[in-house]
Formats: sequence, C-alpha cells, structure tokens
Amino acid sequence: MPSLQPNSTILIDGNAYLYRFYHGSEPRFRGNGEPTHVIYSYMMFLRTCLFRYKPERLIVVFDAPGTNFRHQLYAAYKAHRHTMPDDLRSQIEPVKRAITLLGIPVIEIPNVEADDSLATLALNYAKKGDMNYIFSLDKDLTQLISDKVHIVHDRKKLILDADFIKNKYGVYPDQIIDLLALTGDDADNIPGVEGVGLKTAAKFLQTWGTLENIIANAHWVKGKVGDNLRKSIDKLLLSKQLTTIKLDVPLSLGPNEAELTPEDKAGIRKFCDEYEFK
Repeated sequence: MPSLQPNSTILIDGNAYLYRFYHGSEPRFRGNGEPTHVIYSYMMFLRTCLFRYKPERLIVVFDAPGTNFRHQLYAAYKAHRHTMPDDLRSQIEPVKRAITLLGIPVIEIPNVEADDSLATLALNYAKKGDMNYIFSLDKDLTQLISDKVHIVHDRKKLILDADFIKNKYGVYPDQIIDLLALTGDDADNIPGVEGVGLKTAAKFLQTWGTLENIIANAHWVKGKVGDNLRKSIDKLLLSKQLTTIKLDVPLSLGPNEAELTPEDKAGIRKFCDEYEFK
C-alpha cells in the first residue's frame, strides 16, 4: 500500500472496487453456496485502510441505479455496458452493510454517478484545506488532481499527482477533459475522433491548449486525421460535456453523515458468523 499524508480524507470509488474484488479475489462461498468473496475482500481492504492510514474521514461512494444527466445529453451513454453478473449483484447489499458496521459512511445519491459525488466531496474538503485521496482506477477522475486532490492506485502502489499525469499523458490534469473528448471512451460509449489516440490528442493540446482552440484551428490539420477531426466537430463539444465531472452535486448531508463512527463490534461478529468468516 502507498504512503499517504496522515489525517487526510479517503474517498473510495465503491463500484470500481466491487468489480476489482469480483474479478481479482479468490472465490469464497458460505455453506449454502452463496458467493462471499467480494464481501470478505471489501471488509479486509477497508479495515486495512482504517488501521494503516488512520484517516480523518473515509467515505465509500457508489453509483445509484437509474439514469443521470449524461443519459439525457446522449441516449447511447454507456449503452453497451454488460449487465452486472448475478453473483456480484447479490453481494452488494451485504457489502454496504459491512461498510456501515465498520463505521464508514456510504453515499449513494439517486440519479448521480459516483464520479460526480466523489468530485464534489473532494472539492468541498479541499476548500477547507484537507488533503484528499481518491482510490480509483478511473482515468476520468484524473481531471480532479490538484495540490489537495490525488488519485491512488493502491494495487500498483501509485499516487497520481499533476507531475505523474503530465509525464504519462503529456497534458496537465485540467486538460484531461479535452483529451478524453478527443479520444472518446469505449467504456462509456463516448464518441471521439476516429484515429485520434492519446498521443495525437496530447499533441493537439500541446499545440493549441484547449478543445475549443483545436476546433478553431482544425483547418490546419492535414491528412486523414484532419478530415476525421473536422467531421467530428459537432460531436466534440458533446463529448466534452459527457467527460466533464460535476463539482456541484447537491449532497444534502447532515453534519455527521460523512464522518467515521466507532465500528459496531457486536454487529461485525454477528455479520461474520452469518457469512461464515473467521
């Protein structure tokens, strides 16, 4: 696990870790045959975070079911995502129960993606001077990186800051939105410019700075890439809207709803008996 500043805020991309533990942890079942490996791995991971980092606060944020503003902008948003496997879906509610028993807040806002909630939380705490670490592998979230917000890839023991993003992608965090608009995103079914990958997109941004300036200078771009760029202009600003993470989600949290509380030791013992964890 990487080293973090003490007394920081840790924000967990809840859905990302569901899939990570589903695909990456050893199968585990209780006596009736129900899978429990995601539940077990989640509990172990969060307990490690609590004991190793001793954060000021730790919050797990999940995607809420249903559509959000991106679906309203673009009906095909995430249209080709596979349905969640049943043996993962069955473990979600127990995971949330376990998180709550550990004294960790769970946030899930109707019609809001976890990225937008994570971003709003991070911005709010950064304004108060807190250091924030977002645990996620989602490239979209790198647009949030600042001196008070870093992204953690704990499995790779990496902490992503502005220098890391510049070295990896050739652009700064505040240009990531434009980079993703140009390349598109297969995972979210966001259209980009055909034939434009990360290197070409970074070159455009190094030359012209912003997506709007690239559009204004598209007539200078030669060859097939130039033709594709000019054909895609109508979609590019839409793609930018889709890749831009909201920073103003109405969280409506009570004064203590985002704070750690003492773990429910008796509840945890009962829960572990129920799911046959030692």
